[in-house]
Amino acid sequence: MTAVAERYVQALNQGDLDAVMALFAADACVEDPVGSEPRRGTEAIRGFFQRVTSTPMTVVHDGEPRAVANEVAFGLKLSFTRDGKHTTLSVIDHFRFNADGDIVAMRAFFGPQNIHVA
Repeated sequence: MTAVAERYVQALNQGDLDAVMALFAADACVEDPVGSEPRRGTEAIRGFFQRVTSTPMTVVHDGEPRAVANEVAFGLKLSFTRDGKHTTLSVIDHFRFNADGDIVAMRAFFGPQNIHVA
C-alpha cells in the first residue's frame, strides 16, 4: 500500500493521468476534498484527475504513510502556480484497497486553512 502511495505521488509529479488511473479500481470512489460530491467510476475519476494533472506541480510526502489492514493514510504537500500565484496545499490522503491491491476509495482531507497562497 505504501508503494501505491509512492506511485501516486510520482504520477502527480509527472502529470501522468494514465499512471494515476492505473492505481484505481473501475468502481472506485474519490472524495476530494472530503465533503465534496464523490466521483464514482472510471469516467468521473478520470475527469477529476485530468484537471489535477493538467497543472504542473511538485508533490512531496509530509511524514511517513500509516498503513493497516487494507488502508493507508499519508500527508502530502502540493506546490503549484495558478494565475501567477504560488500555492501550497497540505493534504492528508486516505486510500482503501480491494483484494487486488487497487484503490477502491480515496478521500482527501484539507480545508481553507491548509491552502497557502503567496
